[in-house]
Amino acid sequence: MLSGFDAMAQLRSLAERIHRAADDMPLTGPAHTVNDNLDELEDRVRDTVGLIVHVTGAAATADREARSHPGAQAEATRRRVTALTHAVSTLGRALADLTQAVAHAGVLHQAAALPPSPALTGVRDATRLLLNTRLAGAREHLHKAGRQLQHDATQISLPITPGRPRVPAAVPEAAPVTPRRR
Repeated sequence: MLSGFDAMAQLRSLAERIHRAADDMPLTGPAHTVNDNLDELEDRVRDTVGLIVHVTGAAATADREARSHPGAQAEATRRRVTALTHAVSTLGRALADLTQAVAHAGVLHQAAALPPSPALTGVRDATRLLLNTRLAGAREHLHKAGRQLQHDATQISLPITPGRPRVPAAVPEAAPVTPRRR
């Protein structure tokens, strides 16, 4: 079983990896061109899937530890499992946004092969806005997962008050990302 310090270090290390993945997300907004490069999006999807697999594996390992070593230390391990599984859920939302971004990039790829027209320009602009929104949503979900783990790392080694078990703080759901109308 991991010591309290090692468990805290594990969560903080994972939080840092998740924040780095968020920082690697293509920038969006008025000052940046939307990146509809499928190679870039493939890398971001691969990074996010890798994080999901890694964090899920850490949760499964911790769960096995808690079941095989019951006792006072097992409670801290159960809290770590809960923290890790909550992070996986948030990472899944980031992946969902990325898969939608890939679909929008596919529409832009198809539209690039068509002859220019005012209607097509409108479709491209709307699709770029949707792509932009999904990338921003993925970045926000990644940062949220990292923040959750950082918070839970500070809480994991604190003693539990009898009769009042501590549950990792759930960060309120972010409002759904919707495109702004101009």
